[in-house]
Amino acid sequence: MKSMEFSGRWVLVTGASSGLGAEMARQFVREHGANVILVARREDRLKELQAELSQFGRVEYVVGDLGQEGVADRVVAEAEKIGPLYAAVLNAGITHFGHHDELPWEEFRKMLDLNVVATTRLITLLLPLLEGRKQNGGILLVASLAGLTPVSYQAAYSGTKAFLVNYGCSLHHEMEPRGVTVTVFAPGGIATEMTAGERFNDLRGWLVPVGPCAREAIWGLKRRRYLTIPGIVYGWGARFTRLLPQSVLVGRVAAQYRHSLFKNTKPKQG
Repeated sequence: MKSMEFSGRWVLVTGASSGLGAEMARQFVREHGANVILVARREDRLKELQAELSQFGRVEYVVGDLGQEGVADRVVAEAEKIGPLYAAVLNAGITHFGHHDELPWEEFRKMLDLNVVATTRLITLLLPLLEGRKQNGGILLVASLAGLTPVSYQAAYSGTKAFLVNYGCSLHHEMEPRGVTVTVFAPGGIATEMTAGERFNDLRGWLVPVGPCAREAIWGLKRRRYLTIPGIVYGWGARFTRLLPQSVLVGRVAAQYRHSLFKNTKPKQG
């Protein structure tokens, strides 16, 4: 299949109220001439982004917490009423940085419902639509390097992203002969609202700017890549780690995370 062309076509972007999702929406509209449907929980943020981008192209939004049951179905139905979808960026997700037993069970369920269940439901709904449209559309599934290599102190998040990596890469080969491509995007840490907390202070040197990261994500989708890892350091690092015993690599990363976590966590008052 030829590379994707977004000009004048509708692209759905979830998690669009901030960070990577918002930046990708900006670039789709400004640099690719796409029509964009923004999806997120915070309507005020969506309205602001819509106002910012409307001078460059058609921008609509659908408000919804995708982690809630039934919202994914409603979002797709409302998006299709706005315009026929050609592509989708499934970016919505949450994380937890800290000891695994600091994460309440209810918060873990929220992470599982958003990162895994909602994303899987969206793919299940979108693939038949894109295949039936016969325009060679595509889906970008935003995972993480934490889905390729286990990350201590982000154990639950790493687990959810590992599912997305394996699910998305498997679908790539299933769907390509049927005229739709699924691309997995696996960035390392990104300088966004999600990594703004004090616990990430000593890891900021590893965080990449959101603008270039978004650009590589769109490039991967456009070129119908199987797996895209942005950044020279992270890209070569992912290749190099294949030569190391996984336990060694995971241990080194855990030590870095432990240092940042303990150094920047205020002791509990007793």
